[in-house]
Amino acid sequence: MKIKEHLYLILLFFFINLNYSYSSFQSKIIVNIDDQIITSYELKNKIKTNIILNNENMTQANIDKLKNTSLKNLINNKLKKREVIKANLFNDEIDTSDFIKRISKNYANNLEEFKNIFEINNLSYDLYEEEIKIELAWQQLILGIYGKKVSIDENEVDEELKRIIDNKKNLVEFRLSEIEIQITDNKNTNDLVKEIQNLIDKEGFENTAIKYSISLTAMEGGNLGWINAEALSNNILNIVNNLNPEEVSKPIFQNETILFIKLNEKKKLDINKIDIVKTKDRIINQKKNEILNLFSSSHLSKIRNKASIEIK
Repeated sequence: MKIKEHLYLILLFFFINLNYSYSSFQSKIIVNIDDQIITSYELKNKIKTNIILNNENMTQANIDKLKNTSLKNLINNKLKKREVIKANLFNDEIDTSDFIKRISKNYANNLEEFKNIFEINNLSYDLYEEEIKIELAWQQLILGIYGKKVSIDENEVDEELKRIIDNKKNLVEFRLSEIEIQITDNKNTNDLVKEIQNLIDKEGFENTAIKYSISLTAMEGGNLGWINAEALSNNILNIVNNLNPEEVSKPIFQNETILFIKLNEKKKLDINKIDIVKTKDRIINQKKNEILNLFSSSHLSKIRNKASIEIK
């Protein structure tokens, strides 16, 4: 991957005299990614959308805080778009309506009110919708490429299910959220961890997930939903068991990423009210999602390393 060393100096210069008004703004190409481009309009729109949707003030400090991550997310988005177009997955068959309706409930009473937020703030709803469409197509791509490689041992699932039923004292479910951060060569890992922890403290876990997480759950604030204790790996279970509700884990280092887990709620289950079929399906789905997330991060990393990315 060819990225000029003075990337951050260019970005800093670009934002010094940032004008919030779009009417007087002339869009320029700021990044070439193989046969694609990112414009200054896209970058400003991305930053402003995050600030508005998270109900923050449009200050230079907030803009500076978001610019590098927003650019990285836009680059990833362009790389994903190229791949899903090559696979003929980026088409009208992808329906974003249900997904956006679910997200919009966090910001407005209905979808029309949500769209109105974009209109009154002079934001591009089309770019927002396209980003979601690309992400949904990317999930299809990853499933198509790696779906057959996701092997879940039925005997292992049955054993977990049996332990859930037999070991009543551990009959527990956790409602969890996650933030997954890409480790980059140009940033010290300790500095990256401190930066994310500070953002979680200041902006909240969900907002930080939306802005910075590379996980497929990012657009929903990192929400993983309810997960049975037996569906978690021993490492994650040990970490979660030591968390209090609303507490965030210490960084969990993986191959190329850093993971933060938040415990939202914890509940004990009544053994007599367990739906065996649903519980088994939940265990299987959780294991599949964990594996697919790893494949997704790895696949994107390979594409990014092969791409020619140049800052104008």
